[in-house]
Amino acid sequence: MAATVSVSKGVFAFKRPKTKKNEDSPEATSLNYWTQGDNEDVKLLTYKSYVSCWQKVNKLILNLQKSVHAKVFEDLVEFVKNAGESRSQEEEIDSKFRISSIKSQRDIPTACLVTGVNMPDHEAIFGSLVRMLKDGVTPHIAQLHSRNCTTVRGAAFKMISQLMGQNSVMDPDFVDEVASGPSVKRAQCTMSVLNAWYKDLVEDKTLESTPPRPSKGSPQKSPRKSMQSPQKTTASPRKNPGSPRKGMGSPRKSASSPLKSESSPPKKMKTNCGAAVSRVQQPLVIIFEDVESFPTNILHDLILICSEHCSELPFVFVFGVATTPAAVHRSLSQDASACIAIETFQAQPSTHYLNQVIEQVLMSEKLPFHIGGRTFKLLLDIFLYHDLSVKNFIKALQLCMIEHFMANPATFLCCTASSRSSRVKNMTSSQLDIIRKLPSFRSYVEGRPPKEQAALLLDEKVTKETIQTLLSDLDTWYKRFCCLVKVVHALTNSLPGSPLGRHVREVLITCLSQSLVETEEYKQAQKLLGLMAREELLPILREMMSVLQEYNEDEELSSLYDKLVLMMVRFTSLDQLPESVEEPKEEEDAISIQASDRFQLKEKLQELAKKKAKKPNAFESLRAELLHILEDVFITQLQPPVKRPLHEIQFFDCSSTVKRHLIGMPRAALTTALSNPHHYLQCNCCKLDDPTSIITTMPDVSVVYKLHLECGRLINLYDWLQAFISVVDPEADTSNKKAIDQKLQARFVQGVSELQFLGFIKPTRRKTDHVARLTWGGC
Repeated sequence: MAATVSVSKGVFAFKRPKTKKNEDSPEATSLNYWTQGDNEDVKLLTYKSYVSCWQKVNKLILNLQKSVHAKVFEDLVEFVKNAGESRSQEEEIDSKFRISSIKSQRDIPTACLVTGVNMPDHEAIFGSLVRMLKDGVTPHIAQLHSRNCTTVRGAAFKMISQLMGQNSVMDPDFVDEVASGPSVKRAQCTMSVLNAWYKDLVEDKTLESTPPRPSKGSPQKSPRKSMQSPQKTTASPRKNPGSPRKGMGSPRKSASSPLKSESSPPKKMKTNCGAAVSRVQQPLVIIFEDVESFPTNILHDLILICSEHCSELPFVFVFGVATTPAAVHRSLSQDASACIAIETFQAQPSTHYLNQVIEQVLMSEKLPFHIGGRTFKLLLDIFLYHDLSVKNFIKALQLCMIEHFMANPATFLCCTASSRSSRVKNMTSSQLDIIRKLPSFRSYVEGRPPKEQAALLLDEKVTKETIQTLLSDLDTWYKRFCCLVKVVHALTNSLPGSPLGRHVREVLITCLSQSLVETEEYKQAQKLLGLMAREELLPILREMMSVLQEYNEDEELSSLYDKLVLMMVRFTSLDQLPESVEEPKEEEDAISIQASDRFQLKEKLQELAKKKAKKPNAFESLRAELLHILEDVFITQLQPPVKRPLHEIQFFDCSSTVKRHLIGMPRAALTTALSNPHHYLQCNCCKLDDPTSIITTMPDVSVVYKLHLECGRLINLYDWLQAFISVVDPEADTSNKKAIDQKLQARFVQGVSELQFLGFIKPTRRKTDHVARLTWGGC
């Protein structure tokens, strides 16, 4: 008899056997795609460079994720620990003095984590928090999402199953390797089952922590009993079928039940065994990631249900709030709000995280890949005005990296200095030709003497040495460039109005796009700096010196640091200088001016004003000298990277390509698809010789769209139909209305409906059997 034969008809599911994933297949597939076409050796090197570069970026970002939210996570983990300890101490005091503290037992410790509105980053934030809680506090954690909690029963099942070790928050690839709790059916996931399971868990841990006592009897009796306890816990709902419904009942009806249990505390709390049990208790942490998106009634009922069992189960809530903690109180009723004791924790804003990514990743000398001013401005605008998501910013950075390495074959030299030297030595003639064709290298060659030009174009050894030198100089220059960007930020961020911005990222965009000293913002900042007092200038000078102190290896920067130290000494010694003696005033010639010579009076007054120009004092002279020193350094070093030779190897600045991938343009895509279907379908039947022509094999909606472009503001549906039939079926007879093929008419109606859905036309009441056109200019 077959295994699937049954008396009654049914559907039998056969689970696919689990197979180990081939870890090499994705990498092999991407490598094959990368190396398609000519120059496979160059493409293989660019692929290796990309993989190495992205691994460094990923490592830096993982370290940043741990450090950015480390302080708030440490405080929150300490809060969860203290919540469990304070609860056990209160229970011991209440049981010792027989105090009935109903309110303290119903209050659930709640941490309100304000994460901000950057929704795509919340998954990474709560993932890091769960890992820290599992490592240091408790393994019993449940993560609830609003999209999975549409009913109270479903939310309770998710919560209880995760707390008991089933469907826990873990990587699905490692589910089989992690020990889980007892197998409980969906109908048996009730608070009574959770309560019995937790009591047995605490007893097992207490027995494990206590040393065995020497006795004459069998020493293995109690361990067997502890090993059988989970089976009893699992079977308890079957013996008492009414308990699950009672546990999942309405919290309002069972609100009086804690009064009886709390008025007579259990006997275990009075004994020493109860004290031992309370010491080894681990809290049950429930995380509501998006508490504002939860239905109000479900969140209200879950809080009341947990509060009814708070005397037996040490619940701790973690609310993920995107706006303000007041949103939690607005969404909850008074009785639910009275059951939780909220403490607020403020996570770092996403802009702070972005600043760390920019300073430690994009401005790092460890990374050979950099982005230009236009691309960086595009990524920053998407972040600030679209989603405030650092996760999406990193994905966009990875896209820029892929485009840079795939589109430019010269990027096989975009690697670390150690591996670059070996690659330069092993370059072939074809690879050298790739470098020689770069516009920046050609400009560099044109600026050299004729003898050197011939050597750079014909001698491979000289060319390799020059490439190695230029790339090393480019690395040194970018390190110096990033340091001076921070110096400019320290110099100008406290100015009124902040002409160059208040963040390093804004100064970086300006310096990457154009020469700093030629911008209007820098000229305005220069004027404001020329009016600063000594008390305002000295803190700025100290901040610039602290930035330069980290880059003592560079000769230019160390020279600038020495000059700033000397200027600081001269500024501080101004008080010790003797007061300048006023020079005797020279007698001025008497001016004889007639009453009618107004223009002559104006000219002579201007000449006298120039002669009487006030001489600068010692501080003003020092201030002007300081600004002059800084400006000389900025002129030579803060130039855009496009002026450096071989910048195409390390800098990516094609913003149009990134914009096409990241910023959707549905209107242009629709117009292209309707007017030229071959652009997307890539079929020969839709290929057009003339963009304005219409052929029979085009899709119906494209034919209808092109015909409607020939009409005016109002379109006659019958004339439109006749034109459609004449294109689709030229041999059809359109003179007789009754002879029109119904299939062609249905195809026409479908195409018109699709155009209306896309927003190109709309119905109108001005004329019968007419529609109004909504788009003009061929778009």
